[in-house]
Amino acid sequence: MLNPSRLLEGARRVARFTCSLVSSSLTRLAVGAATLVASASVAFAAPAAKIAATSADKVADVNWWQAIVLGLVQGLTEFIPVSSSAHLNITHYLLHQDARQLPFDVFISIGTIISLAWYFFRDWKALLTDPRQKWLLYMVLLACVPAVLVAVFSPIRKLEDTSKYFTSPFYNGLWMILGGVLLFVADKVGAKKRPISNIKNGDAIIIGASQALALIPGFSRSGSTISAGLLLGFKREDAARFSFLMSLPISIGAVVFEARHLLKGGSPGGGPLEITLGIVSAALSGFWAISFLLRYLSTRGMTPFFIWRVVVGVAAMVIFRYLS
Repeated sequence: MLNPSRLLEGARRVARFTCSLVSSSLTRLAVGAATLVASASVAFAAPAAKIAATSADKVADVNWWQAIVLGLVQGLTEFIPVSSSAHLNITHYLLHQDARQLPFDVFISIGTIISLAWYFFRDWKALLTDPRQKWLLYMVLLACVPAVLVAVFSPIRKLEDTSKYFTSPFYNGLWMILGGVLLFVADKVGAKKRPISNIKNGDAIIIGASQALALIPGFSRSGSTISAGLLLGFKREDAARFSFLMSLPISIGAVVFEARHLLKGGSPGGGPLEITLGIVSAALSGFWAISFLLRYLSTRGMTPFFIWRVVVGVAAMVIFRYLS
């Protein structure tokens, strides 16, 4: 069996060498962190799979530290454009849990709703009370319409819990890479000149419709909508801000829509303590992620997130082949 400590030491060396080839400090951080995450996953994937094989018929509920980890993964990756669904699926897999452990994932999604409402409280207050902001409220709601139609009528919904193309870490990794390529290309070819005040009906519909890609674990809701905004010529920060404003009603609707699973009985995936820890960690990390991304995009581009997606995506594909 591979020695985890040797794998981690090798990863550190690879990370240091790769980081020396790039100039941006955040790009160096993304390369190093993604490499360490990938190697740590390889190091602990085999023991996790062995444990999972001995308890394949019974998947344990999330414990307190796993709840915190899953909440952090949800909060950070929901808003940073790297795909929360793929990261959660991969994390569940490495924790030898059912990747479709939907009830607990629905609970921690409440944490990201809290972070959205918390960060954009003043924005939503203005949208709902200031007549001068009614146009932007209309655009946000208009952008939600295609997402609602896709969620209700798309045949993809029927495949989410059954098809290997949605549940397999291998394909989650592949979709992460393809979504990263889309984000990178959009960042490079977009004009990045239009302010949010310049948004039109067609723009809102296109950005809203791009959320259909988020039904595929790995493409990312924020990544897809930000990519659409960039391709339409919007500034990076404004594309992200509109994406996050649109995310609040969409996220609330998604939780309500998925809550039907919570009413079918059985375990919610954790007890009151675990659910509370997951929600709190998702809310705090989500608030930080929103703040970080908006500040970062005011001056810099998407390259570090593209690198992260490629490295972690390739790692997920390799790990799945290694364990199967």
